[in-house]
Amino acid sequence: MGELPVDEEVARELESHLALRAEELVAEGWDPQAARAEAARRFGDYESIRKDCASLARRRDRRIRRSHGWEAGMQDVRYAIRSLVRSPGFAVVALLTLALGIGANTAIYGVVHGVLLRPLPYEQPDRIVTVAEQGRQGGTMSVAWPNLGDWRAQSSSVEAIAAYGSGIRTVLGGQEPIRIQGTGVSEDFWRVMRTRPTAGRVTAPDEHRLGAPLSAVVTEGLADRLFGAETAVGRTVDIRGVPAVVVGVIDDASAYPQESEIWYPVEVNDQGDSRTAHNWSVVARLSDGVTVERAHDELEALTIRMLADEPAADADYLAAGVHVTELREAIVGDVSRPLLLLLGAAACVLLVACTNLASTLLARGTVRAGELAVRSSLGADRGRLIRQLLTENAVLAGVGALLGTGVAALLLRVIRTLGADVPRIEAVSLSLPVLVFTGGIALVTVLASGLLPALRLTERSRAGTLRVRSRGSSGERRRIWGVLVATEVALAVVLLMGSGLLVRSFAQVLAQDPGFDAADVATSSVALNALRYPDPVDHARFYTELLPRLEALQGVEAAGILSNLPVSGGVPNGRVQIDGDPDKHVDSPAYIVASPGAFEALDIPLVRGRFFDAQDGPEAPHAVLVNEAFVEAFWPDRDPIGGLVSGGGMDDQWNVEPTPFGTVVGVVGDVRYRDLTRDAQPTVYWNYEQRPFRVRFGATVLLEAAGDDAGAVAPLLRRALMDADSDIAVEIELLADRVAGSVADRRFMLLVLGGFAALALTLAAVGIYGVVSYTVARRTREMGIRLALGAEPGSVRGLVLGGAMRTVVVGVVLGVAGAFVVNRLLESFLFDVAPYDPLTFVAVPLLLLGTALLASWVPARRSTRVDPIQAMRAE
Repeated sequence: MGELPVDEEVARELESHLALRAEELVAEGWDPQAARAEAARRFGDYESIRKDCASLARRRDRRIRRSHGWEAGMQDVRYAIRSLVRSPGFAVVALLTLALGIGANTAIYGVVHGVLLRPLPYEQPDRIVTVAEQGRQGGTMSVAWPNLGDWRAQSSSVEAIAAYGSGIRTVLGGQEPIRIQGTGVSEDFWRVMRTRPTAGRVTAPDEHRLGAPLSAVVTEGLADRLFGAETAVGRTVDIRGVPAVVVGVIDDASAYPQESEIWYPVEVNDQGDSRTAHNWSVVARLSDGVTVERAHDELEALTIRMLADEPAADADYLAAGVHVTELREAIVGDVSRPLLLLLGAAACVLLVACTNLASTLLARGTVRAGELAVRSSLGADRGRLIRQLLTENAVLAGVGALLGTGVAALLLRVIRTLGADVPRIEAVSLSLPVLVFTGGIALVTVLASGLLPALRLTERSRAGTLRVRSRGSSGERRRIWGVLVATEVALAVVLLMGSGLLVRSFAQVLAQDPGFDAADVATSSVALNALRYPDPVDHARFYTELLPRLEALQGVEAAGILSNLPVSGGVPNGRVQIDGDPDKHVDSPAYIVASPGAFEALDIPLVRGRFFDAQDGPEAPHAVLVNEAFVEAFWPDRDPIGGLVSGGGMDDQWNVEPTPFGTVVGVVGDVRYRDLTRDAQPTVYWNYEQRPFRVRFGATVLLEAAGDDAGAVAPLLRRALMDADSDIAVEIELLADRVAGSVADRRFMLLVLGGFAALALTLAAVGIYGVVSYTVARRTREMGIRLALGAEPGSVRGLVLGGAMRTVVVGVVLGVAGAFVVNRLLESFLFDVAPYDPLTFVAVPLLLLGTALLASWVPARRSTRVDPIQAMRAE
């Protein structure tokens, strides 16, 4: 009989108690009916007591069930551990599979959480937006200063709006000059960000005035580097030669832009009134209840209205609208798709690991069929057997998750190095949400890899299992194995296709001719003290004195300066006039200021004419070099030598009347100043001595080594710059490293996705090997009979290989079909390679088939070594 319900059990117990008490009273002489009533009276509130007793009984039963459940669970765990210890090979392979699959997913989710999901470190960040202007051609551009003033005065959709401009600045105040990212900010910047200083205050409104003494806010990190344990507030630092008093310190995490370490007012200098000088980034805080869409509509209407009366000649350079973007989207928008794509790839790796483990568990279950049949015969029901098998899988997944956490920690270190340019990468860590995600993955892994084998291994009747356990794998089970193996092969094909396309694309990028030779060039950006060098001519004179000393150094082939380095993301540009005609405007070529030696140092070829030389002095008529792209765009049918080009409004002569023109004295090869994936833009080079305005903001010194080792001249460049001016913060960069850094985002995607693909390929090979090995082990009797009947070893091997390869071919076909769909997601990451690149679509299937053939060959070869007599005797 089963156990009674708690209420019935309690009722019987209380009734028994009342009956006994009534019998005692009857023995004392009471009437039976009166005795029953007296017993009930003395007992008290029956219903209340019954409820209390029932509640106590239920709590007792729950404690007993928990105790039994805990004991049963621990018994299952101990049995699972013993079972795994008895199969160390299986346990090691399974744990490695899980550790790699879970570790890859944990690492990528850690990046996604730190970069995309973790809240921004600002007050109400969802109300902060960035504002950019839209050009006539539809692209975005920075904001003109007068437009910002109009938006601030007339907009009701923003509570505060401010401009900022960032760049590398030389800061003095510590033991030696340092180069950091500094940001000039306009009034209301701190109202937008609502940054709370940890010491002092932020800049005040009266410090954002023309001619006001310069003040600064620094990060805690910079304060520590400059002043150590001493307080920073009230100390003076030197920013590009201008003294500034530190008025406040903020936490490093609350910095915006996030790379900046010092902020100072920009209104202390006149910012001009040009609406075609697009120089400023803008952030704004939306008013309460205002949406991004409403702010966009209002600011765009204001922009169109306030620019309606501007001169028609400036129309091409005036804003035609605005772009308003949430701050989070502005910070991480460019990396969200790549990171989500990598998260999907990591999920594919986990699926491969789960199918691998499931097929291995199913195959291993054939060996354990007798054990399960015996336990079933001894009374274990199917649920009990399933629980035991899932417990074994849970133990595997739990240990795999612990090992995966260690793998993830190592992967995150690598990813932080590879993805140094990824925004917010410093926020990436194994935080609590990431560890919770790891636990969730482990649970999913238990169900995904263990449930199917557990159900399949326990569905057979006890007698049936005992009858067939020695006959080898059933056709149905082999079909299940086939589905699992085909699945992991298909997923591996998809990942390999994607990584193959990225490899091809990366090779195409590296094969592009940058237009210069970076192998033997060391560089250093130089920014001079504005107080010691107040005029652009003073800056030019510094380089004129420096360059001969650099050229005279032993081991130096050539030395020069450029206002902008190649593959640096972009260069200044502006509309120019040609042929000496102020009304003959052309498009906006790049504007570069250079010394004669720069072209030699970079090995930029001379196509026609001559380079700058000694005759192009400060007082000589201005000489100009143009590149081939300029000639092709503007003078395709004439000799450019002797042509006249204006300065494009990029220096202090833009408003001189009459317009000063330079004479083209040479044509040079095209150089890719933006990056390797974009064609060289039309470019005009001016001699730095004749147009020194741009070098006032800094220039890059180039030193070409006489040999091939740029590192050999790096110390020489450092020492020469320090000797020339002790206030220069010298940071040496090899140009080859800059070129490598320009493709860092592509390398990051390639290495991470390629690593996942290689892992998936390895897991698929291990899975195929394991399934074929188990199949051969279970078909020993069959193989022995075939060989005994005269079958050739080659035909037996062919039988095993054919069965394995049929499944692999199905998986490859499914994977290729899936790649046709998935590869469209990679299209924006590819360069000069189609998503359906024929070479990739041929090479990857061949690689998979070759790997599968190799993984199947070893166990297939083992099948022909079966001794027929021993096989028959074993049965």
